[in-house]
Amino acid sequence: MKLVPNSMSLIAVALRLSYLVTVTGLAACSTMQATDTGFLENRSAMTTSKDGSTAYYRSPTPVDPHQVRSISVKWAMPVDAMVPETERARLITALKDAIFREAEALPQSVDGRPVVIRAVITRVESVNPALNVLTSVFLTVPLDRGGAAVEIQVLDAETLQPLASMAHAYFVPITEFKARFSALAPAELALNAAAVELSKLLRNKS
Repeated sequence: MKLVPNSMSLIAVALRLSYLVTVTGLAACSTMQATDTGFLENRSAMTTSKDGSTAYYRSPTPVDPHQVRSISVKWAMPVDAMVPETERARLITALKDAIFREAEALPQSVDGRPVVIRAVITRVESVNPALNVLTSVFLTVPLDRGGAAVEIQVLDAETLQPLASMAHAYFVPITEFKARFSALAPAELALNAAAVELSKLLRNKS
């Protein structure tokens, strides 16, 4: 006689969990919004995308991506953000390496200006691997997703005038299935995506 209530109770809990997870997943479907920390001094001159995930500025001055004098990346999240110092360093290095790699892949511009690139990581959304395993069992989809937001400025190496600026925020899509089972893998993918968007911006003169 006790088996029936217990079974019903388990089913009720499972249904409730599925419902809560579904609601949480639907709430997380919104696009991550580009941040505005004040790091980009020319933010008022930037164009914002329709979904709010990207804001950008590009001067008509040509840039030579093969003359990057320096790349600096800093952490601009609150001190109490739940990201260990070792992981912060890893993400900073990941963004710096991605920017360098994407710039090197661009064609050289003979008339382009040498530049310095400065960036800040303004938001990191990690995932809960255990929760994603659970939601995969119940709903066949790992609902907890992650991503990151950055602000990047490309300055003339001599005058320090902004030649390109970008604020980019990105939630990793469900197609990056494996990344959802590693806490900061989605954030790394988001940083790589930001570097790719920056290279597109540098490729265009306006």
